[in-house]
Amino acid sequence: MLAAVAFLVVIGAVILSAAGVFDTGRVEPGRAAEPEGAAAPARTVPAARGAVPLHEEAIGTVRSRSRVAVAAQVAGRILSIAVTAGSPVKAGDPLVTLDGRELAARFAQAKANYERVKKFHAQKAATDAEMEAAEADFLQAKAAVGYTTIAAPLDGVVAERQAEPGDLAWPGRTLLVLHDPKALRLEAQVRERLIARISRGAKLSIDLPAVERRVEGTVAEVLPSADPQSRSFEVWVDFDPVGGVYPGMFGRLRIPTGEREVVRVPSAAVLRIGQLEMVVVRVSPGARWERRLVTTGSRFEDGTVEILSGLRGGETVGVNE
Repeated sequence: MLAAVAFLVVIGAVILSAAGVFDTGRVEPGRAAEPEGAAAPARTVPAARGAVPLHEEAIGTVRSRSRVAVAAQVAGRILSIAVTAGSPVKAGDPLVTLDGRELAARFAQAKANYERVKKFHAQKAATDAEMEAAEADFLQAKAAVGYTTIAAPLDGVVAERQAEPGDLAWPGRTLLVLHDPKALRLEAQVRERLIARISRGAKLSIDLPAVERRVEGTVAEVLPSADPQSRSFEVWVDFDPVGGVYPGMFGRLRIPTGEREVVRVPSAAVLRIGQLEMVVVRVSPGARWERRLVTTGSRFEDGTVEILSGLRGGETVGVNE
């Protein structure tokens, strides 16, 4: 019996000793990780407390602000198309040639009729109305002959080619689509609860992940009705051209929603050991440096990081770069 009691006492002592060891090794955010102190850092900065802006994002697509459909103005068979998708063009460059033989024959006929009626009119053998009709027909036929060559209406790039030689063209049929790659905008879908924060002429930031760039744009249009399916509004934001950015690419519109107060330090001040994060901190002048576990949050464009726990703001933090 005494031996059993002694055995239980020994086991209990071992368990308590082990618990004490493990409890000593447990360090929570805000407590010193090494009570003996840490080496002095290369430089010091304050753990700054202040307001940072908040924002939400709206997904969008880059489009050209200047997009023009090139269509025929007269009917005719397409003889040739001088460009393909991606071809650069200048205003006035010939793009499409139509078969103009029928139009040329009609012009010759209209011209002959006009000359005949003009002669009769001078002899008082044709009325003013007949003269005006013949002249109008002549001018219309003359203009139609000029429409057999379709020229570029602006400087730009061919975005789409929707016809081929041999196809029949007619008034209103789109043959080519041109756009100006230097005139870009982001067309974003903004949720209805955010639309009140956006106004025409406002400056907003745009993230372009494909080129890892953030640019500033100007709100050009806020379409006045929401999509009944997505409950979102379409917003057009114009921005200056960026190398490597083309119509059809992905973008994110950043919409300011307010601000919040945070504590932040330079990202270089945060030391990482495995999954642990810590900083070297001195709570008052003359005090020793100590390592303190922290939890980080958002990262900011100025190279700082938010401290969610472990610092209250105002402490002196060391940076070793």
